[in-house]
Amino acid sequence: MASGLKPREEPLYHWDLYALLYAPQEIYFGHETQVNLNLIETVVLPDGTERVYLSPTKRRGVERRTLLYAPVQKDGQNLWLTDLLSCSIPNTCGKETCPICRVYGALVTKSQNKQKKQENQDDKQRTTFIGRLTHGGGVGLPPLEPQEKQRAMHPSDLRREAGEEPQPFKRQYGAPGLLFPVYNHVLSASESEFRPVAYAFLESLPRLGAGNPKGLDLLEDEGFGPYLVLDRYRVPLGRRVVLPPTLKEPEAAMEEFRRRAGDAPEEAGETFRRLKGRAALEELRRLAKAFVEEDLTALAGG
Repeated sequence: MASGLKPREEPLYHWDLYALLYAPQEIYFGHETQVNLNLIETVVLPDGTERVYLSPTKRRGVERRTLLYAPVQKDGQNLWLTDLLSCSIPNTCGKETCPICRVYGALVTKSQNKQKKQENQDDKQRTTFIGRLTHGGGVGLPPLEPQEKQRAMHPSDLRREAGEEPQPFKRQYGAPGLLFPVYNHVLSASESEFRPVAYAFLESLPRLGAGNPKGLDLLEDEGFGPYLVLDRYRVPLGRRVVLPPTLKEPEAAMEEFRRRAGDAPEEAGETFRRLKGRAALEELRRLAKAFVEEDLTALAGG
């Protein structure tokens, strides 16, 4: 097969996940090239404003790590999925049975046939999968400049020398309450293939950010509920819920999110289905639960 994957018995759909996240506390995303200087990553828009930026690659890395360290029980042992499948970063396993590599992609740069022969294992061809999951968004609003705070690092009492003083350092942070529109898109995946994506999205929310504090949450209000939209479709009949980066006020962003979320057919059968707010969150939870209770158990041979 050109894709490296065998045909699925389940029907295949495209999946789009749109969310509006907020920071309940100050948060730090390391600069892409100046992490050691404690600078936060930002992006400059055409109007000259500089925004705090939650890059899609950072979210993707956190999501994949939550999957690698998903707990699995096998033969009375408590393992992590990374050990069960011998899959990690950057040494992806490239196995068709790996729920991570199937969707996130796998790059096998060298054959391990020689090592397998030494271990008296069956020779198995390894392959490379093209990732079908893409991430987008992350431009923070409103356009608040990063805050700079000074901290004091106190030397350990066990190693402190006479006259040694605490060494202050400065770090930039994104302000509490910043909003981050984010998007995940999966190309031609069955429901069982989308389950780890749902699990990773929900599990990664409290772990986004570098250092401490960290964690984002879904923005929610009484009218719309969680600002979350989940599309499953074969034909893209609904409008994409992608917010323009020119928006500067949270209220305008929320209104635009609701307006775009409502621009979709009410019922299109298997061709298109859109879930919004609480319904979308409950569907993600259902899929994440099935991944833990069914898929991980099957991988462990239970």
